[in-house]
Amino acid sequence: MAKTLKDLLLAVLNATLILIALCLFLGWKLASTVDDITVKFAEKVQIVAPLKEDVQGIRGELTALRSDLSSLQLSGTAADSATARKLSEALEKLNDLENNLQASQARIAELTEAPDQLINTAIENSADIVADRIIAIRGCEPAS
Repeated sequence: MAKTLKDLLLAVLNATLILIALCLFLGWKLASTVDDITVKFAEKVQIVAPLKEDVQGIRGELTALRSDLSSLQLSGTAADSATARKLSEALEKLNDLENNLQASQARIAELTEAPDQLINTAIENSADIVADRIIAIRGCEPAS
């Protein structure tokens, strides 16, 4: 009886140690995967930085063009009302383009200045996908 109890205790200890080793290994693999994802995201954010500079340059050119059109309109060089109307329409379109470009520039600046949000979103989405796959494998898919 004592030998059986001793063998049972050793088997439980052995299984516990194997499970601990498995958990440590999986945790190590998860940590290395997260590190790889972080490095990849940092590289992607660095790719966006030149785009941010290009957008700033285009915005400056649009501003210069708008000021040139405004000066043409104010100086009265428009020969007729049709030309003046076209100038006004072009100025309105330029204003709309500049507003859209400014919004895009703000979004790009958000991404380059705070990549943590992008990384957190990616990790949350990945965790949700993995959880859904595990639930589907177990056959416990919620009814829709």
